[in-house]
Amino acid sequence: MKVPLIATVSHRTIDLRDGSQKIKIYRNGNVEAVKSPLIPYYYTVDENGKEYKTIASDKKIKLKRNNYVPNKDAVPPNAFYDGGREALLERLVIENPDFFSQYPNTDDLKCLVFDIETHSPDGGFPFGEKYPVVAIGIVTSTGEREVLLWDGKDDRDVILKFAEYVHDYDPDIICGYNLVGYDIPQILHRANFHGLKGYKKILNRDNSEWGWESPKDQKELKMNAGGRIVLDLLRWTRLDYSLSGIPRGLKSVAKNFGLEPLELDFANKDLLDYSIEEINDYVLSDVDATMYLYNHYFPQIQYIAETLCVPLATYVNAPSSYITKILQGRSLFEQGIVTLDRNKERHPTIFKADRGNYQAAHIELYSPGFHQKNVKIDFSAFYPSIAMALNLGPDTTQIVGYDDYSEKLEFKDGILYVPDNKVGKRLMVKIDQSRKSCLYKMCTEFTEMRKPYKLGSTKEDKSKSNALKIMVNTFYGANANPYITYGDMGVGITITAVARWLLLSAVDIIRARYGEDAVVYVHTDGINTNVDVDESWVVKRLRALLKHVVTDAEPQHISMDKDYFKEGVWLQVGNYVLRNEDGSLTKHGSTFKATSRSKFYLKVLDKIIENRINNTINNTFIDKLYDLNEYELEDFVMRKSQGRKKEDYKSETDLILKLIAMGEAIGMESTEGTTYYYVKTKEGYKLESTVKDIDEIDMRYYWDTISTLLQKFQLQSWIKKRPPLTVLDSKQQSLMEWI
Repeated sequence: MKVPLIATVSHRTIDLRDGSQKIKIYRNGNVEAVKSPLIPYYYTVDENGKEYKTIASDKKIKLKRNNYVPNKDAVPPNAFYDGGREALLERLVIENPDFFSQYPNTDDLKCLVFDIETHSPDGGFPFGEKYPVVAIGIVTSTGEREVLLWDGKDDRDVILKFAEYVHDYDPDIICGYNLVGYDIPQILHRANFHGLKGYKKILNRDNSEWGWESPKDQKELKMNAGGRIVLDLLRWTRLDYSLSGIPRGLKSVAKNFGLEPLELDFANKDLLDYSIEEINDYVLSDVDATMYLYNHYFPQIQYIAETLCVPLATYVNAPSSYITKILQGRSLFEQGIVTLDRNKERHPTIFKADRGNYQAAHIELYSPGFHQKNVKIDFSAFYPSIAMALNLGPDTTQIVGYDDYSEKLEFKDGILYVPDNKVGKRLMVKIDQSRKSCLYKMCTEFTEMRKPYKLGSTKEDKSKSNALKIMVNTFYGANANPYITYGDMGVGITITAVARWLLLSAVDIIRARYGEDAVVYVHTDGINTNVDVDESWVVKRLRALLKHVVTDAEPQHISMDKDYFKEGVWLQVGNYVLRNEDGSLTKHGSTFKATSRSKFYLKVLDKIIENRINNTINNTFIDKLYDLNEYELEDFVMRKSQGRKKEDYKSETDLILKLIAMGEAIGMESTEGTTYYYVKTKEGYKLESTVKDIDEIDMRYYWDTISTLLQKFQLQSWIKKRPPLTVLDSKQQSLMEWI
């Protein structure tokens, strides 16, 4: 690896004579202290100072750069930059880009993946000191696989054996799925419960302790393992836009990658009801899936850190805006451009609240229902291509005023008038075309770097291609971030507005040639059609239109790709099913998420999808669909989690309060995170454990579920009339018998 594993700075290393600091660098299993070439500093306004340009402005200002010693010298309240401990490494990689390349981690990195299973005897969410760790599954990057199991009485030895295993194997990276939010905090809770000395250090390489992001509730762990990197793959799957519409649980993500992790029925059986062999296989299945995800995501993570030339841990623990912050920060520094405030202070008209109040991307469903043919055309690297086409960047783009709102995007007298219905104005945006923006240069550079990897077929090629794609696509979000200093909202809001304009222009072009019904769905950067659109023809006209409207534009950067699908069903905005060319299905939207759905719901949904996609809906299928004898009692079980304390729920009619009361009646403890499994019976909602026979089920409720799903798929004509209550209650018949 071309960069070190970890770099940290401590105030304890400050030289009180000049403010210089030592950086602890972890690499090749060792740690060394090196002197930082950068001394903390701040700017003050000074007429005798050096003249600097300011970001997103024609304004110039004279500033004096003042070094200081943290914890000794006071920083004036009007200072523009505090170069203290938190900011030192950030400024160092901005002003000295090649510094960390001097300290590569040349040894092979060792990774330990683990997953825990915890027992909840009271049915509550198993988090905290009272819930024992039953099993810990381990897989390492060197091929070791092991499961540590408790003895049925006490998990103290399991915790100690795991700590011993970590220290013996001595991994550079500890990896898991939601290990920051659950696995490691739970291990530490149990270690504390057993009174293990120094429990906050048990997994660390050095003498440092684990810390908590929120000391009050101790739910989220700081990513600090004293010389090791803590890599939580849940975070990286959440950042993976290719998983859009897919639940981010480990099982769902693994299945998306073609894996088949083992499932256990925790709705009807306790963990300890399973045999040692079943628990062993289950835990190993989860860690194997996690190791697969590690091998998928980590090469991208490593390549980005190496490309940025920052320590691996710095990138792993950084927010998603970090890439843009560093790259744009370097460019602005090289140009002598200072950033004196954040986006939200720079643009109070836009950022009326912290999150801002500006118009998002365009999404619209034109033609819901079943479509025999689906062709999708996507803008290639849409946002980066717009940035390049218009030469947008924090060093070239500035909002110079606001005009009365109009939907029209236009360019006149060197000003681009950008409509935004959330702001309620047209932003007057000035773009300096005398030089190429830093965004233009970076997008061009990374796009060129990506070309050979995009064409390659190896795993390494794909990883590097994806990594460079991530780097290019982060620029928009970072420039729209209210708290960023090294980016500007003028870039973000212009990109989004031009994207909406180009997307809707493409819709008009397609409908004019192929008919009003040709467009099915549009979303951000893509258009689904039911005809085979000539995307090159669309691009040609879009480029001509862009050049006509914005004379300074370079329209050649706008391009499109095309994908073919077979049948598809569009339910509503964001909810659809497409059959891919290989026969597999792509499902998108909340309709298909299984977070609280019953097996019954999912079975009915799958049956409707299969027959709707195959266009085989008939009376026989409908009769069988409504026949509840086709289902088992366990299929009707739903689940709901307690998200807060009982007293914090306001409405007495809230279902969760009823479930809490039922749980307490049978000895369950109502705690945050407790999951309640329940069914709808003829007597109302009941906990699943108290329902013994399928005859207790309120068939009318589940009948309505079927009808609702049929309606979602535009199959209203196939909905059967709901049977009367008296019929079902008097004879305890199934719905099919009543029919």
